[in-house]
Amino acid sequence: MNRTNRHSGFFAVVKRECSILVSRPLYLFTALIFPLFALFFMTTIFGNGMIDIIPVGIVDEDNSVMSRDIERLCSAVPEIRVTEKFSNTAEARDALLSKKIYGYLIIPHDFQKDVEANRNTTLTLCYHYAFLSIGSEVMQGFLNALRIIAVAPLQQTTDFLGIDDETLETLASPISIAAHPLYNPALNYSSYLTFPYFWVLFQILILLNIAYSFGMDFKDLRKTRECLKAGNNKMLNVVFGKFTPYILIFTAIAIFADVLMFDIMDFDLHANIVSIIAVCFLFIMATCSVSLFLFSIYPNLPIIISFISMFGSLGATFAGVTFPVNAMYPIFEKLSLLFPIRHFVVITDYLRYESHAFLYCWKSVLILISFNILIIIASSLLKLRMKYISSH
Repeated sequence: MNRTNRHSGFFAVVKRECSILVSRPLYLFTALIFPLFALFFMTTIFGNGMIDIIPVGIVDEDNSVMSRDIERLCSAVPEIRVTEKFSNTAEARDALLSKKIYGYLIIPHDFQKDVEANRNTTLTLCYHYAFLSIGSEVMQGFLNALRIIAVAPLQQTTDFLGIDDETLETLASPISIAAHPLYNPALNYSSYLTFPYFWVLFQILILLNIAYSFGMDFKDLRKTRECLKAGNNKMLNVVFGKFTPYILIFTAIAIFADVLMFDIMDFDLHANIVSIIAVCFLFIMATCSVSLFLFSIYPNLPIIISFISMFGSLGATFAGVTFPVNAMYPIFEKLSLLFPIRHFVVITDYLRYESHAFLYCWKSVLILISFNILIIIASSLLKLRMKYISSH
């Protein structure tokens, strides 16, 4: 009989929470529509995922046949395109600051004469490295073009001797380097950034939805008693009953997102898609638990919404997507362990790039599961608060 009452209380809270979601469009929008919009936004913002045809400039102080050849070669590489030509460096710097270009090459006066006379000469490359990814692409594009120029002085001699281009490159640089980019061989930014960035944004939405849901029911005594009555005066019935509709919605979004990214968009995934969906579910539960715990500490809705927003934003930093966590100061590296998103990124990185992922990330899986202990702690704190309010 007690078990029946307990179950009926749980389902009564679930039914009540579902009716609130349906009757209030704002709730449904933040729980369902906005996450789907975020998913659409994150899967399209990076375009084809490749940085190419970056505008650059040439400062041609030589105006020779060779300087024009350099301009042509720079436009021929896939990473960059020469869109501006300048007579002095001041003009080039102004264009760089205004972001008309992201780099420029300075060809000095008498460059061709110095090359033909076998005198040392220097080409100066300047690029906008405040944008790390673009700066790297610009540098690589110029270097690819200039590698051809570097062996040009030997070309006539080798042509006369009948030496082919491959042998020429070996003579110019006897040590060959074979580069193999691992885990993202296509150097696709969309594949690398879309999945973690979506979940960083999604975790903020999960945190806010759960806090707001509890905040609206616990903001006054009448609503709290109404909610507890539906749950047969069992706080755990209330907690899990209010959790259930959101967890079902968030899990459905997670499944859709994973299928979209790993099946339709064909992002790299070495593990079974069921494994990553399971980890997404654990993360959703952990994030809901953290949100409830933070609310239970100080259940004042306006203040806790502000704090949770800050917590979610810090989670984006501590996720280790844009900056490696192990390169932070030790205190911040330890602090990152308090954020579920940190463990989620660790686990999913292994699932995406390693065949036997759980051998490497089982500790993070256990930590993610352990966040659910916060549900019990938060329920106890809310129960104590109710007793205190009722006695006063």
